[in-house]
Amino acid sequence: RVPHIPMHDEKVRGRLIGNYPGGITANFCCAAAALGAKVGAVCKIGQDDYGRMALRDLEERGVDTGHMVIDPECETYFCMVLLDGTGEKALTIVETSGFLPRPGEVDAAYLKTAGWVHMTSLDMGLTAWAAEALAGSGTRISLDIEATAGNCPWEVWERVLARTEAAFPNEAGLKALTGCGTIEEGAAWMLSRGVRLVVVTCGSDGVRIFHRGGSLFHPAYEVPVKDTTGAGDCFNAAFLTGIVNGWSLERCAAYASAAAAIAICSVGARTGLPDLAQIQRFLEERGERICD
Repeated sequence: RVPHIPMHDEKVRGRLIGNYPGGITANFCCAAAALGAKVGAVCKIGQDDYGRMALRDLEERGVDTGHMVIDPECETYFCMVLLDGTGEKALTIVETSGFLPRPGEVDAAYLKTAGWVHMTSLDMGLTAWAAEALAGSGTRISLDIEATAGNCPWEVWERVLARTEAAFPNEAGLKALTGCGTIEEGAAWMLSRGVRLVVVTCGSDGVRIFHRGGSLFHPAYEVPVKDTTGAGDCFNAAFLTGIVNGWSLERCAAYASAAAAIAICSVGARTGLPDLAQIQRFLEERGERICD
């Protein structure tokens, strides 16, 4: 925790809050499992303290870890997160030799047993490999897109987007990928490239959802923010779990927005992950009654 995020050549005094398990895909898996989804994680870890902590937390939260890539020769990657008084974060990924799996380390047959495979834009080579491996399998792909999206050649993106069922860009990721000036233009660009559903998360400004039949907006809920780390991962997991359950987009948006709001009331990406009953109570306390 820091009084403010430091600027160039500035020193601030901080206080160590603790070590918490995290990671985009792993956070997503844990959030989905908390909501009743059957989930497996394929991430790379070492046989070090961070690796053991990561594996233990996944197992305790009901995530299948049978196809995790465990390499005794690598170091498990970690992040340094700075939190100021607003609860907003500044985050540095410390890439190690065990950052992400290589395609040859991933069991494609296991991926094909899933209804959905959720990927990130951190390694588009890996994501493109998975998209090719899953072609024709019936397994659908969802994709978390962040600001690093612009660092990949267009021909790779073209192959991936053509096979992406649901994309979850934040505003920075959408702009980096599409170069468009507005959210509407960026979402239309993605839909024209084959994506069927574009869910643009805008932090405290809510979420914008676009599909070929139209669009909708859901505001963010006001809560006392303690830590925004993992909020987007929690949102994406709740939204996609709703899709799997056959919910309307409106209900998916409400539940996902509520899930993220509950999560950011605790320090740590997974400390406050809610279950469905907690989300339902949260919505009812705000006068929203959403049919089962």
